[in-house]
Amino acid sequence: MLTTTSSRAATAVALSVALLLVGAGFAGQTGGSKKADFDPKKKDVWRFLDDDLDAVRIEGGKAQQRGDYKTAAQQYLAYLYRDGGDVRVIYNLARCYSRMGDADAAAELLTRAAERGFAHPELLKGDKDFDPIRESRAFRNHEKALATLSGALGQTLAVSGPRVNLYRLRLPAAYDATKAYPLVVGLHGNGSNADNLMQSMPTDAFEGMICAAPEGAYPRTDLASMRGGNFSWYLPDADRALWPVIDALTSEYILRVVDDVSERHRVSRVVLLGFSQGVSAAYLAAMKRPDRVAGIVAFAGGFPRTSVTPEQLKAASHIRVMIAHGTGDSQVGVEASERARDLLKQAGYRVQFETFDGGHVLPPDAMRNAGEWIRSWK
Repeated sequence: MLTTTSSRAATAVALSVALLLVGAGFAGQTGGSKKADFDPKKKDVWRFLDDDLDAVRIEGGKAQQRGDYKTAAQQYLAYLYRDGGDVRVIYNLARCYSRMGDADAAAELLTRAAERGFAHPELLKGDKDFDPIRESRAFRNHEKALATLSGALGQTLAVSGPRVNLYRLRLPAAYDATKAYPLVVGLHGNGSNADNLMQSMPTDAFEGMICAAPEGAYPRTDLASMRGGNFSWYLPDADRALWPVIDALTSEYILRVVDDVSERHRVSRVVLLGFSQGVSAAYLAAMKRPDRVAGIVAFAGGFPRTSVTPEQLKAASHIRVMIAHGTGDSQVGVEASERARDLLKQAGYRVQFETFDGGHVLPPDAMRNAGEWIRSWK
């Protein structure tokens, strides 16, 4: 999700974890047996909508990585109390309970994740986090039930189909239909949407440019049920065997937006601007049609190296690239951008690399730098 400041995320973590224990209107509940006791006459009772649940989930992931499973479980519980449909977090919570030695709780959570669609026996089999409870009766019973469910569901395949995809379009203030303008296509991060991305592209920063922002084709239902429109460029929890199909369809969709804008307006050159997950989508689309894309702006994201062939990388080496990353980004480390910079430079790309103070965000000043970089082209 796009955020405005890194401090807001930290504050949201503290508020949301406190919400689990006492909360604004949640006090006195046990095990979900009681409904939330909200008083609609209480001033600003709805302010919990401002909480950044993603920040809570991310803090849980960081605690899990450093082996602090109790803290990780606290964060995940706080998140799931408000968004109980996120199967990824339910699964991670089960991993924490396993590491804490509670086989019954871990198996029950795995069952709930499977009931909500996260049925992956092969993932469970190779996940070392479940080694502490793998020989327990509860875990073995879950494995048997999961194998039965997986067999009943059958194999997952992928096929494309017709669908209308919407995108935002903004023309320059003094637009002249007889003139050609640079087209900047903004690609949002995982769990965000076109409106958020468009609002993060200041009109003064991209003055004299046509700006478009498509929306990821895959709704994030785990988030959308709580906060409105949240989308992904890639199908959540998809089998790796489906990635080549999904990647190709995502690139085709982005390039169709480019073609549609170009049919409606005169376009001098095309720049794909991605944030977080949108960076990967930008790179892949550019590698698919290097004759159509002149530049890439990559904010806080890595290069999808395993999805791009050496031949594709070489064929697109004329594309200009600007990479920018916040030094305080705890969600996607700045190392991801540094690796992309080194890979592209080694392949002969012209790369402008810069960092800024801040976390996993799109600061106005950094966006203005991107606009100036596009305008500076000769």
